[in-house]
Amino acid sequence: MVMNDEGQLYTIEGITAGVIMLVTAFTIFNSGLIYTPGDAHISDMQMQQLGYDALQMMDTPEDMSPLSASPLAEMIQNNEGTEFGNTFSSYLRSGTGTTDIVDSLEFNATVYNRVTSVGGDTVNSYAFSHSTDSPMSQLTREPAISVTRYVWLPDRPFVSGYDAGEQLVLLEVLIWRR
Repeated sequence: MVMNDEGQLYTIEGITAGVIMLVTAFTIFNSGLIYTPGDAHISDMQMQQLGYDALQMMDTPEDMSPLSASPLAEMIQNNEGTEFGNTFSSYLRSGTGTTDIVDSLEFNATVYNRVTSVGGDTVNSYAFSHSTDSPMSQLTREPAISVTRYVWLPDRPFVSGYDAGEQLVLLEVLIWRR
């Protein structure tokens, strides 16, 4: 009987190649599942840009005459929070249809204004508008992003706590996903 060692060499080579392939596959699959922090906030950046765009469209006057106020300024001046909510919601939901994020957005708008008095300046704020979700859904919501815009009001608004005459107010809108 003649013994041949060539079969053992092929077996060792095959086992080594199999181990190398398993280690390579393990490394590739584990490194492919890394979730980078930059990817985690893309939807927040999209949501923030939608909010900025909606406020920009609402704060653009319909005609370019220097005496015309923007629809947003008129809504704040006349304290029309419901109209603001309807318009802002429609602008947020008028997406391209490529993402489902616009169907699940809620918001809360607050107006801040400065009042001068004898004792010093104070900042007043009041809730201006909110989305139509139930109050219970606000208890368990995802983190909100803030979108702000300064709005020039040519006249004193119909809300108490404003100085007489024209004024610059800050509109802050918190937007979150349901």
